[in-house]
Amino acid sequence: IYGGPGLGKTHLLNAIGNEILKNIPNARVKYIPAESFINDFLDHLRLGEMEKFKKTYRSLDLLLIDDIQSLSGKKVATQEEFFNTFNALHDKRKQIVLTSDRSPKHLEGLEERLVTRFSWGLTQTITPPDFETRIAILQSKTEHLGYNFQSDTLEYLAGQFDS
Repeated sequence: IYGGPGLGKTHLLNAIGNEILKNIPNARVKYIPAESFINDFLDHLRLGEMEKFKKTYRSLDLLLIDDIQSLSGKKVATQEEFFNTFNALHDKRKQIVLTSDRSPKHLEGLEERLVTRFSWGLTQTITPPDFETRIAILQSKTEHLGYNFQSDTLEYLAGQFDS
């Protein structure tokens, strides 16, 4: 899932994880920002606990990683470990959902084999809602909260932001 900041990618990742846990309470689900994944890897590497790291990540049913572009330009060992984790989960037919601020083909500083893996599944962009959609969102939210704004007020508010 890719798109600009503030479009709800992180919210969507969390919603996916919550929905899976609601329907499959025993599912092993982990949401983690890419930067935290990198730090976790480096900590385990430094402590000589790589088997523990592998067991944690490779036994998941669903791995949700936010801002995967943070992996760009990282050392080969870090990208190698993510590559191996991705493959281990994929081979077991587990789900992996990634977010980024750009499409996989525009992720510079990543090994080509990672970019290829990212393109194996569904790739979806999130774009800012158009003006009419922003009005509809505002109207729905205000009605849900029990408010009734005039259309010119909703139009004004919809014009103040683009995401």
